[in-house]
Amino acid sequence: MENLRFEPHAWEEMQRDSISVDEVYHVVGDADDELVRDDGRVEFWRVLEDSRQICVVVDEEAWTVVTVFWNKRGSRRRWR
Repeated sequence: MENLRFEPHAWEEMQRDSISVDEVYHVVGDADDELVRDDGRVEFWRVLEDSRQICVVVDEEAWTVVTVFWNKRGSRRRWR
């Protein structure tokens, strides 16, 4: 996989939610599901070993991570 670039917003979200660069590469490289959007972005979804579901949104043309977030509603893990 080629190197990803990260927009400032993605870095902020990763820091806020304690998501590592390794986790982002893991999701993009081995996604459970990929959703190609009409705006040229791709959503990569993965359920991690601890049952948290993470989404990485990548601009397909520039191969830039736009945002990263935990899907708290779709995860099997209980949230407080």
